[in-house]
Amino acid sequence: MNETMRLLLDHRSIRKYTDEIIPPEMIETILKAAQMAPTSSNYQSYSILEVKDPEKRKILRDISGDQEWVEKAPLVLLFMADLSRGRDYFEAIDTEILGNTESFTVAVVDAALAMEKALIAAQSLGLGGVIVGGIRNDVARVAALFDMPSLVFPMALLCLGYPAEDPGTKPRLPLSEVLHVDRYDVRDRQRYIEAYNEEMEAYYFERTQGAKRRTWTRHSGKSLMAKDRDAVGYFLRRHGFLKK
Repeated sequence: MNETMRLLLDHRSIRKYTDEIIPPEMIETILKAAQMAPTSSNYQSYSILEVKDPEKRKILRDISGDQEWVEKAPLVLLFMADLSRGRDYFEAIDTEILGNTESFTVAVVDAALAMEKALIAAQSLGLGGVIVGGIRNDVARVAALFDMPSLVFPMALLCLGYPAEDPGTKPRLPLSEVLHVDRYDVRDRQRYIEAYNEEMEAYYFERTQGAKRRTWTRHSGKSLMAKDRDAVGYFLRRHGFLKK
């Protein structure tokens, strides 16, 4: 196994950081790596915003549900699905096409791939990080905070810094449940889910020193119901996305 595979298989979310400053040249390297992520037809339908302003970080922390690492991380990057650049500069297009579901999907995938590429690059340089989707609790407020035009969707924050913790890796679903061959096969799904529930319950019990016992299905269901974020859909349609 090479270093790249070890890095990929050892992913963990880091939320606590040392006070060490990330050198500007390292930040530039991370951003350049993000730019080399795959992008549909080279549209590059995303933008990245570095959040330095302490007051804006405090607001983002509040929007995200008091996630303190949003305020304290040495580097905070906001990744946005961005079709405004294409609207303003792509030649010979009917801009109505940017309001369809396919264009939105392309922009979201582009932004997500760039964000993951940035995280992996940062990890390879000795940093740790966490992706924060909590900003979508009030996506309209985030857009206004940064003067975003229409056809720009603030998706998530990437918080980065030198790790001050080692939370360990969180177990994933069995590969047999995620991978299908030639057909979508659910014959053994219940068995896989039950086994994974047991594994996750043990993981949370150990991680919290016995304070919590959570199965994956219970924890995920509760979390999903607490984060309906219906306002995201309203925001997207008001800002030019998903018109058809």
